[in-house]
Amino acid sequence: MDADVEISKEPANLVSLCICTMNRPDDLNRCLESIFQSTQKPDEVIVSDDSPDPSLTKEIVIKYPGVIYQQGPRRGLGPNRNACIRRATGSYLIFIDDDVRVPPEFFTVARELIDSCEPDTIITGCEMNHGGGGRWKGEVRKVAPHNADFWGIQRVPVDKEYRAIVINSTLFPRNLFEQARFDEQLRYGSDEIDIARHATSLDYQIIYQDNLYVNHYPSLTNREQYKSFVHASRLYATTKAYWQYEHSIPKTLAYILLAPLQLAGSGAKKGDLRAVWGAVQATALAYRYLFTALKSQY
Repeated sequence: MDADVEISKEPANLVSLCICTMNRPDDLNRCLESIFQSTQKPDEVIVSDDSPDPSLTKEIVIKYPGVIYQQGPRRGLGPNRNACIRRATGSYLIFIDDDVRVPPEFFTVARELIDSCEPDTIITGCEMNHGGGGRWKGEVRKVAPHNADFWGIQRVPVDKEYRAIVINSTLFPRNLFEQARFDEQLRYGSDEIDIARHATSLDYQIIYQDNLYVNHYPSLTNREQYKSFVHASRLYATTKAYWQYEHSIPKTLAYILLAPLQLAGSGAKKGDLRAVWGAVQATALAYRYLFTALKSQY
């Protein structure tokens, strides 16, 4: 048989679903259960596990035929997502957290969107967040992409160009990851805005589709551990965006000077000395990330 005919028979637009997990076997079980109850399923499911003791995660994964288990690098979400990329074989990749549940039609909608869009398009949707606290307590909150303001906080409504995503409902074309990867210094926080900014700097278009959504039930497990990285990740990722993606030295220098003061001042204004000290620690960690990034380039 002609070789060209053989190649044409290979399935196109295969979807790899990547799930990063750590110490959340019950959440992971509910996540996988929702996937296997879908009207269509992804072509590949990868669970990358950062748990110090993998036994409980493996017990869950073995219940679901065909799911690929791998030990994660145990260095946070950025490295773990990249470990999934190295293993995945699909032409489109989706990353969801272990505390996410997909609605039955999610992969049907995903495939329809993939078929209707240009190959180099990143398609993002929204999530229905069921973990409301404070003024959102007891409510389900719709979380859609917002672009970042000067401080790196994603709160600017998008009028024209999307430079942000909701990672739990985003379809990434595989070829993006031939040019960009998740920043491995981002253990938790700002990894999705960083990859979105990197992608748009490479001329990838991000489009929003409201009918592509997941349900997110934020787990309390690991939250205290993650909390210490959130501000440092934002300070680092925003500085990196101004310096590496926008190539603006004045903006980079202004941010390096003003952002730590703004963060510490916010705590001082509330009379919260712990928040002020947290801002100092976050700034020191962000500078360490920057120093490491600069060192790796030169």
